Amino acid sequence: MRSAVEPLLKNILHRVTNTELRSNTYLLADPTSNGDCVVVDAGLDRERIALALSQTAWRPRAVLCTHGHFDHIGGAAWLQQTYGIAVYLPRADIKLAKMSNFLMAAFKLKSRISLPDFSLLDDDGPIVDVAGRSFTYHALPGHTPGSAGIAVDGLLFSGDSLYAHHTGLSKLPGEDHERLRQSLRHLFSWIADDVLVLPGHGVAATVHDISANNAELRTFLELARPIENYPA
Repeated sequence: MRSAVEPLLKNILHRVTNTELRSNTYLLADPTSNGDCVVVDAGLDRERIALALSQTAWRPRAVLCTHGHFDHIGGAAWLQQTYGIAVYLPRADIKLAKMSNFLMAAFKLKSRISLPDFSLLDDDGPIVDVAGRSFTYHALPGHTPGSAGIAVDGLLFSGDSLYAHHTGLSKLPGEDHERLRQSLRHLFSWIADDVLVLPGHGVAATVHDISANNAELRTFLELARPIENYPA
């Protein structure tokens, strides 16, 4: 199912695939075409991000983080220092963000990062108004305690909570598979089929296509025990 927003994205959305762990960084331009953009999940490869900004001639006005893992926040401090912008992160992931260099060592990565001065977001539903758009954070705890999907104009930046073709389950600190299962079941109870999901790794897909074709995810959700008193 082709998303209605896909034809509109050609000149306003740019994906950078970072070298380390192949995480995605997204640049989404201001719809008024004044050159401002938002960076979602600033990964470790600042050279590729800088090249994308140079090629598009866009200027970042904020960094939005879906969660606190190092491969999604590693370039945030550099962007903040370079452009003097805010970096937004769900408050529940600040402890995880502070573990970044420990986790990078555990992954046998040679580089280390500095953390930005985060603007912390509480609870479900905070809205960040920046670069001509309103970005709504929807809590999706499970992959990390503070994981969120960031919704804007028919798009959902899903971080590592939802992928197009698999689930990406791991045993990283703070990951809770049952909580992720509940979060995703709740997400699918309200999100529109034609929303385009832009994940933290891999390719984009519509909610409809993910629901229909992601067999690993369907197995993960169908094996869930009954969820009682689940929020509507």
